[in-house]
Amino acid sequence: MRFKSVPILLLLSTLGLACAKSTSTAEIRKQNESPGRVEQELTRRLELICDRAQGTVGISVVHIESGKTVAINGKSQLPLYSVFKLPLAIAVLQDVANNRLRLDQKIHVTPAEIVPGTPENTALWQKPVDVTIEQLIDHSLSRSDNTSADKLLGMVGGPIKVTERMRSLGFQNLDIHLTVSEYVKSRQNPNIGSPEDLTNLLVQLHGGKILQPSQVNLLIGFMQKTTIGLRRLRGELPSGTPVAHKTGSGEKDAVTRMAKATNDVGIITLPSGRGHLAVAVLVSESKLADAAQEKMIAEVARAAYDVYSTEPAKRVAH
Repeated sequence: MRFKSVPILLLLSTLGLACAKSTSTAEIRKQNESPGRVEQELTRRLELICDRAQGTVGISVVHIESGKTVAINGKSQLPLYSVFKLPLAIAVLQDVANNRLRLDQKIHVTPAEIVPGTPENTALWQKPVDVTIEQLIDHSLSRSDNTSADKLLGMVGGPIKVTERMRSLGFQNLDIHLTVSEYVKSRQNPNIGSPEDLTNLLVQLHGGKILQPSQVNLLIGFMQKTTIGLRRLRGELPSGTPVAHKTGSGEKDAVTRMAKATNDVGIITLPSGRGHLAVAVLVSESKLADAAQEKMIAEVARAAYDVYSTEPAKRVAH
């Protein structure tokens, strides 16, 4: 009988180890699925910022290298305004990659095709001129030129083709359906998108999943050199922090006289090799002054920068 008890004891011991291992795996899985300390702290800070918005704010922050995400109203579709020029540029560069367009391809632009915008941008097109597709992408991103954007929309087959391209990449909440000139005439039904889709688009762009490396570098370069919206994502970051971003601004509300939308999306490089952040902040129908709306965006970027600058980057397995 003593000898027979040995297998039983071994069996019980094995079962005990198996149970312990199973519990340990479950605990690890639970830990991985639950927000970490950094994400909890960032969520708390962002909620405080949003509480004073006097409007709707959609935020998404993704630490690109680890995949960790914080979002508030992240799936809400909000007006994009000129932020739509980012997915447009990606669609154009995909056509370049597929040999449907060339960056050095000359496009003729006439004064009759001018789309209202800033006086500086309007001045670009006072006389008929031939420019390359690369120049149009540059103008549409770094200067947020509306005429360039509408010419590029024509190159890719119109707004709906940009939406279809985004759908094919898995972005169901980016809805581009109007040219800039069409929106200017009606001031209704603007192009819309969600913060989460925008940050995920930036993550894929940064990871080289949707464009060739040379095209990614070109696009990021245009977004880094812009001098528009310097008080938004860039506004409270340490001097010299690399930021590649695209802004969007709505017209003044007829009643409040405040901007109907103040947006900025981009990639922020963290210090000391801690990785990159993809950030999208869309502020809609806020009653705050324009400068206060921009300051909110700057505070979001700084909060994300601060919490992730204290944590070493941990890469996710691919």
